[in-house]
Amino acid sequence: MKKIITVALSLSLLTAGVSLVSCDEESLNEFLNALLSEDGTTLKTNGGTWLGWLFNYEDPETIEDDIDLNDVDNDLKSEMPSKVDLSANLPRIGDQGQYGTCVAWATAYNCRTWLYAKSKGLTTSQLNSSNTFSAADVFMAIDSKYKGTGCGGTNFRYAFDVMQKRGVATESAVPYSQLDCACSPSASANSAASGYKIKAYREIDITNVNTIKRYLSNGRLVVFGAKLGDEFMYANDNSVLTNQTSFKSTGQHGYHALVCSGYDDNKGANGAFRVVNSWGSDWGDNGCIWIDYKFFCGGKFAYTGFVAYGNDEEIVVGSSNTVQNTSSGYDLVPATLADLDYDEKDDPDSNDPTWRTSIYNVYNAGESTLKPDKPWAICYVLYDAYNANNYQVLLVDLYTDEYGKFVDENGKSWNYNFDWDPATASKVLGVSAQGYCWSNVSVNGGESVSHAVYGNNEPFEWSYKMPNVSGSYYLVLIADAFSGVSESNEDNNYYYLTTADGGPLKIENGVIKSLIDNNKTLASRFRSVRKNDPSPMQTAINEEASNTYTTEEISALLNVERRTGRLAKKMKAWQNSDQAKVVLAKTKKSYSPKSIK
Repeated sequence: MKKIITVALSLSLLTAGVSLVSCDEESLNEFLNALLSEDGTTLKTNGGTWLGWLFNYEDPETIEDDIDLNDVDNDLKSEMPSKVDLSANLPRIGDQGQYGTCVAWATAYNCRTWLYAKSKGLTTSQLNSSNTFSAADVFMAIDSKYKGTGCGGTNFRYAFDVMQKRGVATESAVPYSQLDCACSPSASANSAASGYKIKAYREIDITNVNTIKRYLSNGRLVVFGAKLGDEFMYANDNSVLTNQTSFKSTGQHGYHALVCSGYDDNKGANGAFRVVNSWGSDWGDNGCIWIDYKFFCGGKFAYTGFVAYGNDEEIVVGSSNTVQNTSSGYDLVPATLADLDYDEKDDPDSNDPTWRTSIYNVYNAGESTLKPDKPWAICYVLYDAYNANNYQVLLVDLYTDEYGKFVDENGKSWNYNFDWDPATASKVLGVSAQGYCWSNVSVNGGESVSHAVYGNNEPFEWSYKMPNVSGSYYLVLIADAFSGVSESNEDNNYYYLTTADGGPLKIENGVIKSLIDNNKTLASRFRSVRKNDPSPMQTAINEEASNTYTTEEISALLNVERRTGRLAKKMKAWQNSDQAKVVLAKTKKSYSPKSIK
């Protein structure tokens, strides 16, 4: 049976359930007046704002891309089955009615319910209003400035943000019959929502058939936005949609939010994805439709896609990125990190804002002495806040026993060698980059690395040149960046630099425009660290940046990049650049043996 969704709205539906939400008569009247035309008899459509998904206002460039390492790490590749169906944990087909609420239905009703049902082992028949999540609750919780007039649609970011920061109430707490586009949820709804948050959401590549199939085969429901034509609107059987040629009847649903619950390589001519809609079970094939692989990913149907993680889930970027603590007695913790303007009065580069000085220190907060027969490295990394695959390693401090004692020009013997050797670094780490190798340095339990090298807790100062990048970035110091040491606490290896309000740094052409107050950081330059202490800034996740990458994701990225040789290739390319030659010459000069006191 065909079911066509029209643009016209019913005022009786719009006012349903007003007494059950946080809304007074005055705000309701303002809302209704905004909908009516000047003659007071017809409803406004306000141009394109009645689209269920406000495509033109979605900004995927500021949403974190998923760090999907399965396609680069041969150890993580596995043969995908020819058919996958994740619908067993989906709720019954819903019906958004004549509202532009499809984003809330895709993200809350379908995706959030599916995450919960999967974690609890619940099937469709076991789901009811007490364990199915409310599209009405999420839509009303989205700030009105992020929605079209009335129920005129919204974007994925805002729906996911609501579920991550506030949570989402069940349908029994906020039924869809209580949807009121002029109002926000009640206090009781907010309370009911708080127990059902999501951990994170990530944007995925919706243009690659194998990428989507891999997520589905790994048990991840895909939420996506699409542009609809008449062929989609009038679908009424289980045939495969392969093209759209007419767009006369799409109306408010020209851009629409849906979920992809599976695929079948043998469906249709090219294989097809199974798509779940929110127009009731009378539409399409019992509320669903098959979309041809090539058409789905060809740039004329699906435009953006996401996966989400339940609040109790680990974000896995490969086969696994689970950290295993040991009883080794080693525990490397960054204790100090600051990033300052380069200030060398006799150096002409002092006036160049892309030259920076990193000040840092790392402690062994464990009880055992970390000896040089366990090669490990301190790493300073810059990565794109919304695409961590776009990263650069700025500094590397390598600790190893690959060298013998060093004899300086005065014939004095040192029990370490701090002259950087790219060949040794490549041999030990699999990478070659800016930095130094320290040989035969043992770090006692409770001792800082600088104390092991210099005999005092003065932090290291290292000058470097910021790459010519623009955008939003994080700087992070990582102790034991390449997992050379099995530690008793693997969770405290990171120290992030952020803006003062906790967000990513704004960089324009290599110049940092916003940075945390370094004076506060420098006040802790002599800070000592006790066993199992956290780092002063263990994660960049906070209220300002609640969806940013976890330290586990960044660690997994670097380790897989190292294991596959991609990290070495990137760092070698940098070392051969003109910029690297300038930087290495300056840092080598500043760290000559004569500077040791």
